[in-house]
Amino acid sequence: ATDQEVLGSNPSRRTNIMVLFEKKILFILIAGFTVRLTSILFFGDTIIDKEWGAMLFNLENNQVLSSRSVDGHPVPNLFMPPLYAFFLYLIKIISGANFFVIFCLSTQLLISTISIFLFYKTLLEFFNNNYSLVGTFIYTFFPLNIYAVSQISSITLQMLLLNIFFLTYIKVYKNLNYLNSLIFSLTSGLLILLRGEFFIFVFFSLVYLALSNKQFVKILVILIMISLIISPYVKRNYEIFEVITITKSTGFNLLKGNNPLAKVEGVPIFGDIGGVIPEVKSEIDKLKKEGPIPKHDLIKDQILLNQAINFIKDDPSRYLKLYGQKFLSYLFIDFNSTYPNYYSFYHILPKILLSLTTLIGVILAFRIQLNIMNYFIFFYFANIGLFSIFFILPRYSLILLPIQVILSLEGLRILIRKVID
Repeated sequence: ATDQEVLGSNPSRRTNIMVLFEKKILFILIAGFTVRLTSILFFGDTIIDKEWGAMLFNLENNQVLSSRSVDGHPVPNLFMPPLYAFFLYLIKIISGANFFVIFCLSTQLLISTISIFLFYKTLLEFFNNNYSLVGTFIYTFFPLNIYAVSQISSITLQMLLLNIFFLTYIKVYKNLNYLNSLIFSLTSGLLILLRGEFFIFVFFSLVYLALSNKQFVKILVILIMISLIISPYVKRNYEIFEVITITKSTGFNLLKGNNPLAKVEGVPIFGDIGGVIPEVKSEIDKLKKEGPIPKHDLIKDQILLNQAINFIKDDPSRYLKLYGQKFLSYLFIDFNSTYPNYYSFYHILPKILLSLTTLIGVILAFRIQLNIMNYFIFFYFANIGLFSIFFILPRYSLILLPIQVILSLEGLRILIRKVID
């Protein structure tokens, strides 16, 4: 049913129903804010450590973007994408040291609440208010989406940018005007700076757009705008490392997920994989003896990449099988997870149900043609296919949540129409 069919032709009735819908979405927003605040109070991080902590420390104290130190000296970062580090640095400047964690989590709480509303607006591009409210409810109260806000992690900022990305892509797909193009370009550039591999999905999205509407000049303008947004950081990397890239972590990620010890989650470590994989330890140690050379991150990643390729070449059948296990684990669940609380009822049941309804939606919605729903289907499987090359962590499934809800609702709508017809 369309919104017009739902609301009817009586103006006063239409006004009353719209007020009711506004109250419902407001209730979801308030409830979503409340449960996220509760999650922060019970599970919220109290410190920032690991790579983000190192990058923030070096930005503050050494005025350099660095996630590693050699002999006590920070080396230029090529391992981590830069945007979330700058996000944390800005928060630290505003809040000061004493209130940093509180201010950071509060900012993420606000960002996550805005994401709920943006996702509601995205659903309205496809569905009437009833379906959109149901989908927004699922998105809002999906347990992993609630818990994520309590962690100092880039995922909350990524979810905000993803929701803007999907909403503006739909608008660009329907009407490729310059305002929509500008917002889409800005969001795409920021997502690439937040997640280096996202350029693959931006490229895929632009190719799909070009095949669909053939407005090549406007699409070229979008590509130029995205390039301008990321160009300062690309220029920085070229000047230091002599490579055109946002990040270079392929070796680390590939070796972590493809070695004799690896499972779906990869090697269960954080930090220097050279200490766990003996084959590369001597080369890593040799690199450390050279001191804090500027190209440290680039050389180290190449060492790890070479070893990962060697492992795969030595036993391709094992890693092909492991790839299939990662794919199915990302698509549904990991039956051999070692993550704490992974098999919690509140995590595993919603994940299984949503995975099944998404698959049903894919089967019912797919058509051999270029349309916006097929774009989301291809995006969904492209994401799973890419990350399965490396390793799968539980939080990765959150990236797919907006697409899963859209495809699940589309499947539900098709089923209801079949029943009614």
